[in-house]
Amino acid sequence: MKRPRICLRATAGGSGWFSLPGDHLEQISGHLSTDADHLRIHQVCAQWRACSSSPTALRPWILALRTDRSRPPPPARSHSAWLPRGHLLREVDIGAPPAGLPCFLGAARGWLALADDARSPTRLALWDPASGAEVRLPPLAGVIRVFLSADPLASRAGWRSRASAKTTWGQALLLASRPGDAAWGVLCNRPTASVDTLAFHGGRVYYLDWRRVLVVCDHNLGPAAVEMRNISGLVNRICGCPRSHRVRGAHMVSCAGDLLLVILREASGRRHPSSFAEIYKLGPGRWLEIGDRVTDLGDHSLFLARGESLALSAKEFPAIKRNRVHGGVAVDGNYYSRSHGRAPPDWAFVFDLGSDTVEEIPCPGELIGDDGSNWQPLFWLCLRGPFKKQQQRLTEN
Repeated sequence: MKRPRICLRATAGGSGWFSLPGDHLEQISGHLSTDADHLRIHQVCAQWRACSSSPTALRPWILALRTDRSRPPPPARSHSAWLPRGHLLREVDIGAPPAGLPCFLGAARGWLALADDARSPTRLALWDPASGAEVRLPPLAGVIRVFLSADPLASRAGWRSRASAKTTWGQALLLASRPGDAAWGVLCNRPTASVDTLAFHGGRVYYLDWRRVLVVCDHNLGPAAVEMRNISGLVNRICGCPRSHRVRGAHMVSCAGDLLLVILREASGRRHPSSFAEIYKLGPGRWLEIGDRVTDLGDHSLFLARGESLALSAKEFPAIKRNRVHGGVAVDGNYYSRSHGRAPPDWAFVFDLGSDTVEEIPCPGELIGDDGSNWQPLFWLCLRGPFKKQQQRLTEN
């Protein structure tokens, strides 16, 4: 059932609206349909401005892929960005990719990795769909995923790129490049089946492979794996609950000066036990000790995805709420849905560490095509600039 859309043209005229409590204004702001409505609510009075998010406030979007039954890598035009807002999903067509770069190879920090050919590219580039900026990378065959240590526009020469690529034997190898490099160098000469999660922290690269072997590599180029530890058994046993909960995923993320390990476990019901999302500090010692459990992220919230996760501050991104774990975007094959195949799976979840509750972001099920095609969430897009106005359109859920 579609909810009625709030129209501020009709509601803002009465004098009684000026005395609405702040929590009511916050709820109304969360159900607004368009940025135009957000602009109007800011123009009413100072109280309304203080209790609602800015219409230009930046926030993470979900990058989704239009799936079909074909197995080759999808073209870049098969992707769009979606903004979860209340009971609406705002879709933005990210537009045509740069000429000659039709193949999509992944996303990192709001940038899409594109190539002229998926298997043997002669051109590889990063593209910002909001600004249209393009940054060239050395061509690399067999790219599985691309990681960035920082935003290329914000950091300029201070950013680094990492990529996992398939070897001749079908394994993944972690490679690295710096701005201006003509070729990729091997960062870690230890092949693995996949790099499941990767984080940049303290001048090093930390990653977990599919067996949950934690590997630490020096940030400079060269085969310099400095530390390695299998933490799969520890991840399974660390839950402090009387009964065990199956591990659904493990992610690493750098947050406010700490390197965090996030363990997601299976749970059911709308209220989840505190073990649903466990966060621990990873110590800097030789054996990569798992330290104290973190129950309060301060002003930050975490955005988990397969590959590279993000920690964002509510001070920098005022539209997000603090002390929450956002996950489910391609973190595993089921997206943590409770539907078990009986309905379109939920795209993502938002777990509140303070109240120990979860909110699920539903899939836009009405967009499933007659041929079985659907939108599949892939990554969080952390945009530093708003999409162009002409790109935006709404899809109600």
